[in-house]
Amino acid sequence: MTEIKLAKVSKSYGQVEVLRDIDLDIKTGEFVVFVGPSGCGKSTLLKMIAGLEDINDGDLLIDGVRSNDTPPAQRGIAMVFQSYALYPHMTVAKNMGFSLRIAGESKERINERVARAAEMLQLTPLLQRYPRELSGGQRQRVAIGRAIVRESGVFLFDEPLSNLDAALRVATRVEIAELKERLPDTTMIYVTHDQVEAMTLADRIVVLNGGTIEQVGPPTDLYHRPNNRFVAGFIGSPAMNMIPCDIAYGGDGAKVTVGGKVMDEGTFLSGDRAGTATGTLGWRPEHVVPAPEDEALVSGKVELIEHLGEVTIAYLGLADGSQFLAKFDGTRSFAKGEVLHLRPDRSELHLFDADGLAHTRRER
Repeated sequence: MTEIKLAKVSKSYGQVEVLRDIDLDIKTGEFVVFVGPSGCGKSTLLKMIAGLEDINDGDLLIDGVRSNDTPPAQRGIAMVFQSYALYPHMTVAKNMGFSLRIAGESKERINERVARAAEMLQLTPLLQRYPRELSGGQRQRVAIGRAIVRESGVFLFDEPLSNLDAALRVATRVEIAELKERLPDTTMIYVTHDQVEAMTLADRIVVLNGGTIEQVGPPTDLYHRPNNRFVAGFIGSPAMNMIPCDIAYGGDGAKVTVGGKVMDEGTFLSGDRAGTATGTLGWRPEHVVPAPEDEALVSGKVELIEHLGEVTIAYLGLADGSQFLAKFDGTRSFAKGEVLHLRPDRSELHLFDADGLAHTRRER
């Protein structure tokens, strides 16, 4: 049973503030994924939990015990790095059991743990091979196995699949998902820049930006109910379309217009706001509907077409020079230069105020 709590944790390098007032509770057995743009602090936060980076301010609690100054080896944490860091002169079995040998475990105990981890990761036939005889995916599994044999309460993964090709990424991602099921009481924290990894593996996703947490929640919550414009634009691929709009607040809810055309009325609550304001209307590329020209919100010329098999993505150039993305079923076909007239599925609209905060929707 291992719970991790971060309370007002901050980190700076000299005058450069990397993380600021991070508050986060991670429950035993959770699989939590840190995502965010490059330089947002996600890997630094992971290393602070591991004890590889000092905490300047705030508290790290492991099972309720303040652990800021606890040496890494005493935190009950195992870490899988982006690089495999395997000893080339050691077999798979010896690489996996090396930390246990250093800790003074008996040969019988080491063999038992290595055999159990190898079976879990389908490495049993490879135990007597050397790293040079393995594929990239197999080497990463050995690195994961080296963490498993320690029987730690917490696993930390720092972009473990980034060095693999596309096919191996998918296969190893599946293996990590299966590992999560086999170790239900092990807490796992995973850093990635890959949204597919985050959406498919996480119980909860932590979106970081500029050293702060923007939103924490299950993948579907972040996708369908982003707290702000940043999260809405960051989660999802292709990214959410954003269009400037005008908002009129009233007792029955907000009225949203784009270019003088009413796009929505009553879906979003006004709260205690009154009068008019500018904002941003967003909806995802898959939430578009073809419309007659006089009913369309967006009319644009097809500049680029991506045929991805199950879907077709059209990149439209709009009259103001901006770009709009629309995702359709893969059976749809378009010609470059063709003009498409589209409107949003109103049930999937997102409205953000001038500060980028999401408006509250009426309950459906």
